[in-house]
Amino acid sequence: MVWNAYQVVKTQIKRLWLLKYFLCDISNVHRNMYWPSSNQSNLQLTSELLFQFHKIEKGLVMPGPKRFFGQEPARAVINLLNTWHMKGLSVNDPVYLGALETLHSYMERLQSELLDKDDRVLSHIRSFLNNHTARTELLATPYLLASMNGDIASNVHQFDGLVSIRRSVRSFTSVAVPLELIKHAVGLAQQSPSACNRQPCRVYLVTEERKKNALLALQNGNKGFGHLIPTLAVITSDSGAFFDASERHEPYIDGGLFSMTLMYALSAQGLATCCLNWCVSPDKDVGLRNILPLTDSELVIMLMAIGNPEPNVLVPRSPRKLTENVLIEVF
Repeated sequence: MVWNAYQVVKTQIKRLWLLKYFLCDISNVHRNMYWPSSNQSNLQLTSELLFQFHKIEKGLVMPGPKRFFGQEPARAVINLLNTWHMKGLSVNDPVYLGALETLHSYMERLQSELLDKDDRVLSHIRSFLNNHTARTELLATPYLLASMNGDIASNVHQFDGLVSIRRSVRSFTSVAVPLELIKHAVGLAQQSPSACNRQPCRVYLVTEERKKNALLALQNGNKGFGHLIPTLAVITSDSGAFFDASERHEPYIDGGLFSMTLMYALSAQGLATCCLNWCVSPDKDVGLRNILPLTDSELVIMLMAIGNPEPNVLVPRSPRKLTENVLIEVF
């Protein structure tokens, strides 16, 4: 009895000691996870610029009647590009050029559809672009997804082609997705690496309208197209597969690897996907658990829209950073 009591106390003390990992996480978030209004680092500036102009890109590809949108992100993009110039950053960077192309496309949409009759932002954009005339056809956005099919049609097993054509799609046909295709894709995703091969991921498929709409109502990134999603996947990673707080990041790492492989596997079969983040408050996480039979130890990695793309669906160009800014050689 004394030995058992000792082991219980020892375990509890160890658990309390491991709380320091979470204190470190809180400290790191406090130090790094914010975008200051001034004196931004180059990384923060690039990140916010990508964030803001991608809002406009998403608006340009939304299905349904054309309507006015994007005033605030457009002004934010212009301010960030001005900061980019003041910092003397490269004007050949694809992020910078992609932001300019997005502003051009946004201006053309407002003009062609007469969406800004009150001139809430149009003249401001036009004035800015008159002084920044660089154009990059290869980064023009949005573009037809079908125009990229030739890159992979010659060899469906060519990985370069598969990676190059994958984009988030936000307009789907009403055709149901065969379960066999998703099952095959999940089987391939199971080949993803995981810590010590513990394979913590699960996929919950939802097609029933009531449950699907209830789940989408809890997520903050599907406005304007959520009603078109034929199949919704909820991807989870089970923290119970890991032994203590030193592995606190592994459920998300393994879940991300699994999710990416799943998207490629679905794309290889001609299906379209869109990742839907699960950055929600605790009460919404509880709401999801009231709809789906998750165990207490399962962490939601993301929601994923799955369907057949509309024949002429538009997708954002979404330029990537320069590879030399990502690949760091250490000698």
